[in-house]
Amino acid sequence: MCAPLAAAAAINAGDRLSVRVYNHPELTTQVTVDSRGDVALPLAGTLHVAGCESADVAAAIRKRIAPYVPLPAVEVQDASESQILFVSGGPGGVLTYAPNETLSAAVAEIAKGALLGDTAHAPPNATLDRFDQSRLDLKRVTVFRSGAKLGVYDMIALRTTGDPGPVLEANDTIAFANKPVPVNVIGAVNTPGTAYLWPDEPLSDAIVQAGGPSGAAASGHIAVTHADSTREAVALGDEIFNRPAHAGDVITVPTAPRVTVAGLVERPGIVVLQNDFTLVSALASSGGYNKFADLRKVQIVHQGTRTQYDIVALAHGDLSQNPTLHDGDTVFVPEGHKTDWSQVFAALGGIGSFAIGVTHF
Repeated sequence: MCAPLAAAAAINAGDRLSVRVYNHPELTTQVTVDSRGDVALPLAGTLHVAGCESADVAAAIRKRIAPYVPLPAVEVQDASESQILFVSGGPGGVLTYAPNETLSAAVAEIAKGALLGDTAHAPPNATLDRFDQSRLDLKRVTVFRSGAKLGVYDMIALRTTGDPGPVLEANDTIAFANKPVPVNVIGAVNTPGTAYLWPDEPLSDAIVQAGGPSGAAASGHIAVTHADSTREAVALGDEIFNRPAHAGDVITVPTAPRVTVAGLVERPGIVVLQNDFTLVSALASSGGYNKFADLRKVQIVHQGTRTQYDIVALAHGDLSQNPTLHDGDTVFVPEGHKTDWSQVFAALGGIGSFAIGVTHF
């Protein structure tokens, strides 16, 4: 949009622009240049202004609004010299500089989401303690001044000793890096992706960084794959999550299967099997069998194929009659002769014991 200018003459991220459209007060405004170097203006939309002169910006606005405003007259002034701190890594962006501001104070402001023109990265109710628990390496925060490295600072140690760190100057850059141990978290978590941990942080912190299990997670069937390709099947809360993470670990949180249970059960409908994926668990989550149900001919439809199972045989020790169900399966309990099946489920330990971790819809 404009020719490159010397930094001192150019508009920069964090600058406050005064935009005046003569005879159109509804289009006259003040706006801060965001961390990408953009401004959003009424009618003109979003313009990239970083590196431009005020006159170039005024010309661009005139061009944008000319189809709607006859012969527009536009004036743009830089209402404030750039008094900002640049943030690289982590949330990125631009922070308003306060005279004599220390590094500790600036990092605390960043943790609270005080970046100019870009609040999308600020978590609600953010605190510095929560910032410590993020993926960022707060033991190695670098400050650059005029292109040279001023120093690398341990923010945790500074806070412990009460040292506020160096006094910053306008246009300094605060550079964050990720913690050294990457762990990939995929599947039914709220924010899948790569979590970064300290070598002594537990594996469970990776799931915390990923936003925790989603409401559809099967938290009893998590897979942890290590860098050497060994794989462990675990449940959330198992001892493995107390161990330190290792670079290359992959945590897969599966989605709990949704199964339709129909026929002679107490509460037909869709159930979500969060811990136990078996046929008996599906029957339990549906309130159990009806007294007229034929438990010798329970049917499962999986991808169009119908298979019959005998729950009575299961009660006598045939575990093959209690198959694992999959998302989208249908269980059908047919009608049979009037039979008291209470002894069958007494042998199975009671149908209620299979209802743990099951959600009914």
